[in-house]
Amino acid sequence: MEASSASNHSNNTILELSGIDKTFGGTHALADVSFDLRAGEIHALVGENGAGKSTLIKIITGAYFPDIGVIKIGDDSYSSLRPEQARNIGVSVVYQEFNILPELSVAENIFMGDQPRGRLQLIDMGTRNKKANELLKRLGAENTINPNDLVKNLTVGEQQLVEISKALATESHIIIMDEPSAVLPSRELERLFSVIRKLRSEGHGIIYISHRLNEVFELADRVTVLKDGQLMATKDVVDTNHAELVHLMVGRELTDMYPPADNQPEDTLLEVKDLDIDGTVFGVNLEVRTGEVLGLAGLGGSGRTTVCRALVGLADVQAGEITYLGKPAPKNAGAASQAGLVLVPEDRKTHGLVLNQSMRFNLSLPNLLQFVRNGVLRAGIEKEAIENMVEDIQVKPPNPEMLAESLSGGNQQKVVVGKWLLTNPKLVIFDEPTRGIDVGAKAEIYQRIRDLTYSGVGVIMASSELPELIGMSDRIMVFHEGRIAGELDRSEFSEEAIMHLATATNGNEDQPAKKVEV
Repeated sequence: MEASSASNHSNNTILELSGIDKTFGGTHALADVSFDLRAGEIHALVGENGAGKSTLIKIITGAYFPDIGVIKIGDDSYSSLRPEQARNIGVSVVYQEFNILPELSVAENIFMGDQPRGRLQLIDMGTRNKKANELLKRLGAENTINPNDLVKNLTVGEQQLVEISKALATESHIIIMDEPSAVLPSRELERLFSVIRKLRSEGHGIIYISHRLNEVFELADRVTVLKDGQLMATKDVVDTNHAELVHLMVGRELTDMYPPADNQPEDTLLEVKDLDIDGTVFGVNLEVRTGEVLGLAGLGGSGRTTVCRALVGLADVQAGEITYLGKPAPKNAGAASQAGLVLVPEDRKTHGLVLNQSMRFNLSLPNLLQFVRNGVLRAGIEKEAIENMVEDIQVKPPNPEMLAESLSGGNQQKVVVGKWLLTNPKLVIFDEPTRGIDVGAKAEIYQRIRDLTYSGVGVIMASSELPELIGMSDRIMVFHEGRIAGELDRSEFSEEAIMHLATATNGNEDQPAKKVEV
């Protein structure tokens, strides 16, 4: 872990929250929570989905007013803040879902709402571009991002740097980063980490929210743990460890994160031969059997997601065969789901849920034929099925009428999984099944996946999380640039072996890859 620089600023507190309480209806979202941030510090904020992290951040940014408590920024104290007021006194947020306009230029986005102006109050584009380039230079991006570039043409990592530049343009000294690594391919993570360290060295205070605890230990100086709206602990990172943080977050040990794979794969459910897809996937061959988890590995853009979508009729197949239950696979997603072939997509908010509808609506949507007779919805049968599923997948709060957008990320993912479980599937494809959810919810998803295999369901799991693939898969197919670079069985699993195939490099034959214990 990189040496902390926080000690240089240990007495320079720039943000302090004391005794913060916030209640929504009957839910106590925060109870007597205190938190502080120092200049030149990365302070990680962790906890399960629903622990209160988002509520605390919204209070800092003025989106929510606390019921009780004091917010102190610099020498000034506040009972609450308004969003504009928070921005004016130096608070900015870089959200996981970017707040940028893709059809506008980099410079236009950076100075949105505060464009540099010259004579007659006309926008001074020359000054704007010069200032934008100065900000990009601070982030080491002046040679890769041009202020005139349209944001829609940038990579995800470059778009994130534009978001960070927006924070710097407002001279923010408190920068909140909400799951900043969740949207990035692995190859762009180190650039993000370098930028964050540079911001720390310049004296910015950074609140870093992440479910990836390895990032906490790599980046942070201190870490605060919330659970059920309560402050569990604030610790120097050098004085804690992964196991302690997990125990503080979930209130139990997760020694058996990955359920044992003691099932025996049997009949072939799905077989793919010589599959070509839209000029991005070439000559793919694979099969998945009843009762097994077939892992799909590969870097971003390697073809994993494209194959997953094609298997349920969501991508155009140019050549090859997909056979399901001994017959040609369904050609569209509706027919696929009716046949028991379903996809839990990587982007639950865009492709998995209708966010402005209830949990009940989302769970029912692909299952309406079960609840309809003679064109009439049998409300009693639907109600019983939905309530049983909500209880089964342990959504919190267990209110079927709650809007999907109001649920935490982990509970949203449970609803996406639950709606497909109601279809009684034979083969479930999970694409990034635990992206952006906490360790407790991850363990529940893993158990659900393994339970499916125990009942004879086949599972395909595409993931960029190598420990997850190693812990859950019976076999792993590794993709590289649209082709399968190799197949590994459990005796061959290691992060090194997967990455050698994913990057088309050869390992050191004198030093065999270290096996990961699972």
